[in-house]
Amino acid sequence: MRLSIFTSLLLLLLTSCSTGPDSTSSNPAKTEADNPSKETKAAPSKRAYTQEELNQPYSTVSPWRYMITSPDAMYFEKMATASSYARAIHSAGYTLLLPRDQTFLEDKTWKGIMKEENREVLDRFVGAHIIKGIQSPKGLIGVYEDLNGNAVAIETRADGEQICGGARLLGQVVETDNGIVIPVMGMVEDIRWD
Repeated sequence: MRLSIFTSLLLLLLTSCSTGPDSTSSNPAKTEADNPSKETKAAPSKRAYTQEELNQPYSTVSPWRYMITSPDAMYFEKMATASSYARAIHSAGYTLLLPRDQTFLEDKTWKGIMKEENREVLDRFVGAHIIKGIQSPKGLIGVYEDLNGNAVAIETRADGEQICGGARLLGQVVETDNGIVIPVMGMVEDIRWD
């Protein structure tokens, strides 16, 4: 009898103290933090990056960090930094078609683009290389919009090469924490001086 009273008491205590989803508690002092079984939306947290992650070559923190740590993007980095679109490259959701330095060594039409009086030309050129609408590095083929509001098509030529305007995609698609970077050879759009 003594054992059955002890067992009954123990059972009663366990069922009354239950915090599972079936329990009904009338304790008004409990908060959502006290009940981990409730689903709550966590506030998005910003991840702190190490100096190594930020400064390593081809950093995948963001398209901006990739561009400024890339040893192959010195010319476009200077143009993007001087343009009105520098902040957009920092922002999430954009894809940067990043011309390699070789592009600018072979085509000298860009020489005067950094002058203050050519700011509109610079913005139009940089904006043509930043596109929105690509959700993932898989399945790039499609029509998107650049920051100038123009339609931009990524397509595959008959020889299997992927192109976007006058730029050839180099087969590397880098998904950063804040967007996508696609290194290209050539310019998506020629510099228009008008």
